[in-house]
Amino acid sequence: MTITVTGSYDSAFQIRNTREDLIATGIPQEQIYVDEESRQLKVMIADETEPEVEDILRRHEAHEMFVTKS
Repeated sequence: MTITVTGSYDSAFQIRNTREDLIATGIPQEQIYVDEESRQLKVMIADETEPEVEDILRRHEAHEMFVTKS
């Protein structure tokens, strides 16, 4: 099953750092979507990767996070 983890941030700087951290841990760039207007970062991943991705988003101080399963 594929899930989407979405984090909301206060700044574009936080989003940029979070994206770089996700890529450094092996998440392909094609699975990371940035919505600069709403200051959200979305990561489409397999279930087993969810805890690691959530940890990275928290580490970069996402003020809101939610998971959508599809």
